This record gives sequence, C-alpha cells and structure tokens, in this order.
Amino acid sequence: MKKLLLLIILSFFSAQSFAGSCPDGSEPVKSISADGTYFVYNCGNSNNKQTSSSNTNVISVINPVYYTGWKKHDGIKGINSHNFQFVNDSAKSKRGKQYQRFELRDGDCFDLGGWDDCANDRQRVEFTANPFLPPKSNQCIAFSIMLDNDFKTMDGSPTALAQVHQRGGPTGFAGGFKSNPGVLMFHADEGYYDFDWLYLHGSRTNIKQTDLKFRLLSLDEMKDKWTDISFCLDFANNNMSLWVNGKRKFNINQPPTGLHLPESIFFKYGIYQSFVTKYKKKYNRNTPTQIVYYDEIRRGSSIEEVDFNINPNLKAID
Repeated sequence: MKKLLLLIILSFFSAQSFAGSCPDGSEPVKSISADGTYFVYNCGNSNNKQTSSSNTNVISVINPVYYTGWKKHDGIKGINSHNFQFVNDSAKSKRGKQYQRFELRDGDCFDLGGWDDCANDRQRVEFTANPFLPPKSNQCIAFSIMLDNDFKTMDGSPTALAQVHQRGGPTGFAGGFKSNPGVLMFHADEGYYDFDWLYLHGSRTNIKQTDLKFRLLSLDEMKDKWTDISFCLDFANNNMSLWVNGKRKFNINQPPTGLHLPESIFFKYGIYQSFVTKYKKKYNRNTPTQIVYYDEIRRGSSIEEVDFNINPNLKAID
C-alpha cells in the first residue's frame, strides 16, 4: 500500500430535454406531483400484470439530446413508479427546464438479467449511459447532483451516487460475492461525498482491489444545492483529473483502470447500495429511503466539452 501511494502523484488545487421512452414505445405522460409543486413524467397504464416489485409502467430508456455526447440511457426494467421521474421545474433544475429524480426504498432490488441484486445483497435504481467507451484517448464525463434535504446515509455500507464500470476486464470477488470490479465510484458515507479510485492489480482472473479514497465535500453542502462534478480519464497519458464546481481537486498520474485494460468502460448514475444486510444487522432497522437528483449529464473528449463552469458557452441540456 505504501509503495502504491508513493506511485500516485496528487496535485491539489485550492436533461435535459430528455425524450423518455415507455416500454410499449409510447411517450411519457405528464402529471402533477402529490404535493402540487412540480410536474412528473411516467408511462401510462398497460395491460401487463404488475406486482409491488415489478412495475412495467415507468420510463426505462432516456434519449438525450445529441449535444450531450450520449445516445441513450438504459434504466432497469421492472422498477417501481417511485424509483424514477422526470421533473419539469426550471426554478429547481441546475440549468434548463428538467432534471431527474431518483428514489430508493428498502426492498428496492431487481433482477438485472444475468445479475440479481436481491440475491447479491444489493439495492439500486440506476441508468447506464450509452455508448460504452473504449479505454483509449481522453474520456471526460460531467454531471450535476443534488441530495434531498432528508437524505440519510447507510454508514458502514456506502451508497454509490454515480460510478464508472468496466466490461470485458478482470474479475474477482467482493465481500464473498463474485464481482466484475468497477473503475471508480462516488460514494456517500459517514457524512461525506467521496471519490473512490478502485486500483485493480494482481491476476486478471482473481483481481485484487485497493480503494483509494479522496474526500470531496460534506453531504450537508449537497442538500438542496446542486454540485457539479466533472472528470477525465486520459488513457493516452495514464492520468485522471477531477473537478468540483469547476475547480480542479486533484490529478492522479496513473492508468485509470490500473494494471489491466478492459474492453470498454461505461458510466452509471442513480442510487446504488451494497451489502445492505450489514447495515440492517448493525442498526436493527431497514435501510433509509434516499432521494437524489441529477442534471446536466455529458461526455466528451476534453473538460471544455463537458464542464459548463469551465466553458460557459455549453448549451443547457433541455
């Protein structure tokens, strides 16, 4: 670990008019929230049989405007109506007119097809951004995030609020479960929002993961207030950089995916809880309901293409 830390050079510096697609191909229906303060977008009724854990009437695909750099965002099929909504409220959005609302309640776990969160002690509601990206050149991603004022963490069981994962790369185990490890994660835990770089080393089929954590800001700073995150994974120069609200926080002079290159990397955002039984046993209670908002999700080949704090000429995602 000491050798690893010596290898890392840190330089510290003091939708989106999304078109949403319903499972039957129809357009989402606009309605007013229960408290009457904002618009929400959901799919209409269908004849498909529903259960409390499988609701086919929610948006499962987002088609963002072309200048975001994304082609589509794939959601989890079968999620509940409370898990995801478009909100049309220009007074509360980061920029433009709309933003995305995620809500994760105790028991919200789903079969993702080839991976069952319920069987693997996970809970989540996430969207996966497409296209997947090759691990070459400079890959930059940005998003704005805001926590609900009542947001509570699962201390000891961090909640991932955005992550970069990999496909066709090394495999191993995490917490006793077979795992395809990620590249980096943004975690909410013990009152802070942290950036975790998952340094992967060892055998490609029995990969070891060393988590290097960098504290970004307190969660209280993110409640009812937008925070702008942007980062670049420069595979050409073996470098990673991250900005918060347009200010560079650090630079890591290491290969973004550690010792092994995957076939591709991809960005996911939403709410993702791991090892939930650990929290339940420790505190003898259910996991807390978590509500998180996202806006201005972009990708490009330079920081100027994704961060509107650095490049104010970027068009708002409407």
